[in-house]
Amino acid sequence: MKHIALAIALAIVFPAVVFAAQTPVLDISGSSAVPSKVYAGDLITINFNLENSSAATEAKGVSVSTQLNENDFEAVKISELVGDIDPQSSKTVSFRFTAKISVLPGSYKIPVAISYKSGTDVVSYSKDVDFEISACHQLKVADVSLSNPQPHIGDNVVVYAVITNVCSSSARNVSVELRSVTNSTVAPFVVSSGTMARLGDIVPRGKAPVSFSLGVTDKVDAKTYVFSLDANCDECSRVFSNSFSFLVYGKPDLVFSNIEYSIENAIPNQKQIMQGNSFTLSVQLDNIGEEKARAVEVHADFGSGIAGTQKSFVGNIDKGDSGAAIFNLAALNDAKPGQQEGRITVVYLDELGEKQEIVENYPIYITPMPPASPVLYLVMLVLLIVALGIVYLIVRFVMRQLAIMKSQ
Repeated sequence: MKHIALAIALAIVFPAVVFAAQTPVLDISGSSAVPSKVYAGDLITINFNLENSSAATEAKGVSVSTQLNENDFEAVKISELVGDIDPQSSKTVSFRFTAKISVLPGSYKIPVAISYKSGTDVVSYSKDVDFEISACHQLKVADVSLSNPQPHIGDNVVVYAVITNVCSSSARNVSVELRSVTNSTVAPFVVSSGTMARLGDIVPRGKAPVSFSLGVTDKVDAKTYVFSLDANCDECSRVFSNSFSFLVYGKPDLVFSNIEYSIENAIPNQKQIMQGNSFTLSVQLDNIGEEKARAVEVHADFGSGIAGTQKSFVGNIDKGDSGAAIFNLAALNDAKPGQQEGRITVVYLDELGEKQEIVENYPIYITPMPPASPVLYLVMLVLLIVALGIVYLIVRFVMRQLAIMKSQ
């Protein structure tokens, strides 16, 4: 009788102890980590489901919590009041914490303390959730920049970048390769220091600069090129890359290839322009550059003694091509004989849309109109006498006809 009474008394005073041994109805399933691959220094979210596997028992006032090793992790959210979970139902729970930089890679368990009420009793127990800290051997190629973002053929371009070790362990024997994506090799560019840069070791979370000097030789075509910076290390499982591109510009280069004139209605063997002569001036241009010269126009100015067109629009001249400007001009009758200083100006737009100009001084010589010879005057006098004689004969014939008609 004494033993029975003691048991009843204990049951009344400590009801939770009596029911603590009952089978828990809540279990953990579907645990996962975000990010899926966790590295030292990451902010980690552990998600899992609390499932009530009982067919009839409701778990009321469910709460969960965990304790972390403070040497390895820093807590953000490590407890949650879940509420009630009906039979055959589940709820999702999450913890958040940061893996410290010093944490070692490997498998980790965190204890999840679960507590709920079943009837009037409190049931408490613990389950483990597993997650993995991966070994980190990652490099980041960032801050890629060019010393000259618009290089021309013949220029030099320096490529700058920063290599970052994003992990908590040292990156051993880091190397960076400059690789052409457009071509199979970096040629015809010239890399003075070679396409491979060896940076040595980079400490955890450390950074190291890298640079390459690219010579844009005259064998490089004017177009867009794509390059890649590929970083690697002894422990790296793959290459870490960052691509960049730039447009190589060529320059149009216009030159005067020929300037000549032709005299209209020239007398035999006439080579110089005389006062009163009309003539055509032709200006030939060649583009010996690597780019198209756009909106080419030619201006001609020979002063007040020569009149006519002063501007000729040629249009675009492709590289390796030519164009011509034609001017219809005339030496005035009162133009001063001698050298007329001429200035021929070519204006065009270059590869950047900026105006460029070339000038050629081209003098024209004007000779005075020669005086008429005595023979010319004699011929003119004879022609005048003949003309007057013809007029006289016509008038006499008409008068005779009129007289005949009157007499009848």
